[in-house]
Amino acid sequence: MTKRARLIVNPTSRTLPPRDRLAVLPAWLRLHGWTVDSFRTTGPEQATELAREAATLGYDVVIAAGGDGTVNEVVNGIARTGTALAVIPGGTANVWAREIQTPAHPGDVAALLVRGERRRLDLGLAGERYFLLMASLGVDSVTVAAMPSPAKQRFGRHAYLGRGLRELLHYRGVTARITADGTTWEMPLLMLLLGNTRSYGGVVAISHQADAADGLLDLVAYRAAGLFGFTGQMLGTFAAKHHLLPGTLYRRVRSVTISTDPPLPVQADGEIVGMTPMTFRIVPAALDVIIPVGLNLPVFASAPLVAGPTPDAEGRV
Repeated sequence: MTKRARLIVNPTSRTLPPRDRLAVLPAWLRLHGWTVDSFRTTGPEQATELAREAATLGYDVVIAAGGDGTVNEVVNGIARTGTALAVIPGGTANVWAREIQTPAHPGDVAALLVRGERRRLDLGLAGERYFLLMASLGVDSVTVAAMPSPAKQRFGRHAYLGRGLRELLHYRGVTARITADGTTWEMPLLMLLLGNTRSYGGVVAISHQADAADGLLDLVAYRAAGLFGFTGQMLGTFAAKHHLLPGTLYRRVRSVTISTDPPLPVQADGEIVGMTPMTFRIVPAALDVIIPVGLNLPVFASAPLVAGPTPDAEGRV
């Protein structure tokens, strides 16, 4: 049976491969018996619409060419369908691409579609928005909300680092009420993260015990404790010992409702998706992804292998 793929390209994505290199992917797949169509987005949320259409039509794979924001849009179009996600890295941090060690060249991504593994993962839900990586609120979401698009486009992750340091200098935390699976905590909150995967910004593993297919989100909340306390929390995080610190709450949860005074923006996979109060929950086995064969990372420890057609020696299915 002929397999179908849809390539969705965000042409404004930072570090995207040039057009001639992107063209290698559909050309390679067509040579190996696939049907492929390609689209370049012209505005926000169009990737979601194109991905949803592909899933409705029964496409096997949607390939997101762009950053984590583009990947998130595609995920929200194919969640809870039989259509799998693949990526061509672009954008600012490429966290998902780094997490799964996807190749950078579109031709190698095309080969991965044929010869890689299909795994089934959970998704998080922030309000009505699915997320693959993580959602958070606090000093980092304030930073994301305040980030000018030109600075993000020009300086990438360095723009976030600079803006984040500026926010930290005057951010004093907020009063937060966290209710998860029947238990409630109240604290002066610096930052709260709900991780489905482990890598934060491609730099540090905040939700360092997360398993993307265990039916749980890893909740990590840092208590606001001034600059000295924050320094200790960050040192503990880089040493993967922050779950043991008295100023840090680390729990695995199925659902959580968070309210803050004052309300805070919430970001999911690097994009602002609303304000607190907000309810978050896990959606088990909601997304198929294509990853390299033998990627035996702890974050995928529980992810089942989804059976599919076996390619022949020429890569045809």
